[in-house]
Amino acid sequence: MKETKLVFIADTHHFSKTLADGGRAYYLRSGSDQKCLLETGAIIDAAFDAIANSDADAVLLAGDITNDGERVCHEEMREKLYALQKKKDVFVITATHDWCCDGNPRKFSGNAVYHDVPVMGHEELRDFYFDFGPRQANSEFITHLGTCSYTVDVGENVRILALNDDQNGSGAAGFSEPHFQWIEAQIAQAQADGKVLIGMEHHLLMTHVHPMITGVGSTCVGDREAVASRLADAGLRYMFVGHSHIQCIGSFTSAKGNTITEVNVGALVGYPAPMVYVTVTDAGLKIDVETLKSFTFEGKTIDAQRYLAAHATALIDRLVEGAALTKREFTDRLCAMGLKGENFEKLYYPLHPLARLYFKATANTVYRLLCALGCRTYIDRTALAVYGDKPLQEFVGETWLSILDAQGKGVSDKAYYRLVMGVTNALVHLKRCTLTLDLRDALNNILLGESFKDAVI
Repeated sequence: MKETKLVFIADTHHFSKTLADGGRAYYLRSGSDQKCLLETGAIIDAAFDAIANSDADAVLLAGDITNDGERVCHEEMREKLYALQKKKDVFVITATHDWCCDGNPRKFSGNAVYHDVPVMGHEELRDFYFDFGPRQANSEFITHLGTCSYTVDVGENVRILALNDDQNGSGAAGFSEPHFQWIEAQIAQAQADGKVLIGMEHHLLMTHVHPMITGVGSTCVGDREAVASRLADAGLRYMFVGHSHIQCIGSFTSAKGNTITEVNVGALVGYPAPMVYVTVTDAGLKIDVETLKSFTFEGKTIDAQRYLAAHATALIDRLVEGAALTKREFTDRLCAMGLKGENFEKLYYPLHPLARLYFKATANTVYRLLCALGCRTYIDRTALAVYGDKPLQEFVGETWLSILDAQGKGVSDKAYYRLVMGVTNALVHLKRCTLTLDLRDALNNILLGESFKDAVI
């Protein structure tokens, strides 16, 4: 078959500069997120320029196009898509952030947050992005929200099943029964037409890395195993998703023995700003990941990987720093993350000394503490000799980045792996409970997580 090359991106979350003035309210909001805000336009422009000059046949955007459905963000983003469309075919699906499903649009000015921001209604999205999928569609399904799913052919042998999974009609992400019947009909039609069918939706079908990371809240579709089984049994073999902002590949096999493989595409506007290139061949889908090298922001050329990594780790550092400062700062920063900060006020007092220690502690500090607790034997002394002076803050930041970029540090650095897992085993020894056991399993998977660069599925 003739090869077709696609590039998948996700979670562009475009944020208009008109919605913030750089005051304290924006500072708190920007520090509460792994992805960027004011920088999104510059990052998207640079990524689209790279894609426009690539050999990809088509670009596919897996939802959460805008920050939170603000109309100005949609208008600005559509212009960027039109510009890219002059060089490449572009197909998008929308997701819950594109119609502000939580009813909480925000504009930041000084110390204040304003919510009277015009937003795009879910019933408007299909027509607004008509030129990026619905216009070219072979078949289309209009959901009860007025959003749409569609199929579209790319190249000679590839068909895209672009799915809007915002609601299943029962309060969770997924598909209503009529929607599912349409999906099954499209899978059967692609088989009859001899097309390689590739699915794209926003929410995950399965947990990646560990359920405590991607199995909580609304990360996955509702009744995820039932949905994944039904898709696999219908004959769908590939699904590309976004939403979690991480990179990972996983597979699910139904009770009937049918397997569907899911590729989770990280957020374009957060570390590591991935663009997932997929070459469709007779042997399957060959996957390669390119990350953004640089972008221009406020007249300066920015090293994208360094900048985005620092922004991502600042999410953790700022929260801990709040606990190291004042109770007001601690609760304000929790509120910026969407939590009710006042409910956590009592935690400030025990956390305050620990937070101050966090920024000073090294691996040796943790070792001495564990020795005092009778856990000396869990720590590999040869690994400690290598990393004893390494700050705890760096271990935490590197682990967080490994979740996002799928670069398992424990694969190539066994000393690092032994030291981190030793500390985790000590925690299990101190308190054997579901939390510590899950934490140990999750860290193991993170440290051994392999990049899916050059993977074939």
